[in-house]
Amino acid sequence: MGSPNIRICLFILLLSSPIAELFAELQTIYMRNGQILRGEVIQQTATTMQIKLEDGKIKQLNKKEIQRVSYKEPTIQEKKDSEEKLKQQTTIIEEPPPPTPEPPKKSEPEVDKAASPYAIDQTKRKDVELYFGAGLGTYRPPTESYSNQTSVKANVLTGQVPPDHDTPSYKRGLAYSMGAIYYWKKFAFGLSANHFSGETSERIKVYNPNASLQEIAGKFPEKQSSLKADVSYLAYSNQRFDLRPSFGYSQFWGKTDDNNTISTGYSGNELTSFFKYHYYFLEKLKGPSIGLKTTVRQGERWEHRIELHYLILSGAQYSTGTLSMFNPPNFFDYGVNQGNIQWDAKGFNFSYKLFYKWTPTISFWVGIQAFEWKYSLKSFDQSFNGLANIDNPSPVDQLVLINLLLTSSAKMTPATSKASSLEFGVMKRFEFSQ
Repeated sequence: MGSPNIRICLFILLLSSPIAELFAELQTIYMRNGQILRGEVIQQTATTMQIKLEDGKIKQLNKKEIQRVSYKEPTIQEKKDSEEKLKQQTTIIEEPPPPTPEPPKKSEPEVDKAASPYAIDQTKRKDVELYFGAGLGTYRPPTESYSNQTSVKANVLTGQVPPDHDTPSYKRGLAYSMGAIYYWKKFAFGLSANHFSGETSERIKVYNPNASLQEIAGKFPEKQSSLKADVSYLAYSNQRFDLRPSFGYSQFWGKTDDNNTISTGYSGNELTSFFKYHYYFLEKLKGPSIGLKTTVRQGERWEHRIELHYLILSGAQYSTGTLSMFNPPNFFDYGVNQGNIQWDAKGFNFSYKLFYKWTPTISFWVGIQAFEWKYSLKSFDQSFNGLANIDNPSPVDQLVLINLLLTSSAKMTPATSKASSLEFGVMKRFEFSQ
């Protein structure tokens, strides 16, 4: 027979080997303090063991506190010796007179973090979450629609017959998001990116005094990308709920590239003109945001994350358009239209994600998010140059008057940007040593 130390080392090596996991059955664990436990070993490392007791509870043990393990049930004598040893220890501990207990305070039951691998101490976190999601979304910016509505109001101000402008229709496109969140104790530092896309369809009819008709119709794709950095602080946390005020800074890029819009003119049943448009819009906005992030835990595997942020943005929208026009039988013109809009915007960003923890470090999620803000116009500038007016340019005072008219019309035209999506995604968490 070997020495007791050698037998204990062999026993610890056996418990940490994969062979021990193949025999998942009830075992008797004799602790050094005399306690006897009966249960099934469900998980273990080189230093710890997790067992499921006969009453269903899960308990984690330190292997240094284990004297030996047996597959046999404890004998009557062993149970009696265990009770006497525990009684002696209790008597020794209870020798000093106990202090007068204070009335118990009502509190929520604490999570046994040693028993649940999904529980995280939010105040002592040191980890990183990486996530990605994709789905369908829409993007509705004030690009061609805003320009056309401004033209309608300008016609009304000059006493002309206003165009018949149909409400634009929108088609969903690809949307995706990705990001990283680094948790350090009560602080969290986030970096996220979003992308929305869609297709807008428009149709306009312009009625001229000479009973002619000009019809403009087209479909064009629109896209928006954004990048946001933020920091948040864990202001309140309990077993089920977290609250984090946050501060961030965002940059947005919007793009519309329209090479599918055409305009046809009719007088009776006769084609009188044909236009081919190519418009390109680029918008850049940036600014700070303030908001709240909340987490609601449901059980040990489900988690709801809700965010609401108030956006304060400023920037510009640049547009370039080329126009090819043909009037039968022999008139042709080519022109370039340029625009520059400076404006501010205020709105919100809402996000909701439902997470399911597949493992302690891998989660799947489904979520919705929305961006919306309203613009406040600062300046509006537009110019047009064509082959037809190279030798006969428009008078300067006429150009100034047109710009004043367009600026007044633009200020009376509401401008709103909207983007939304429904996404499915995955998240991976990487833990750091404490």
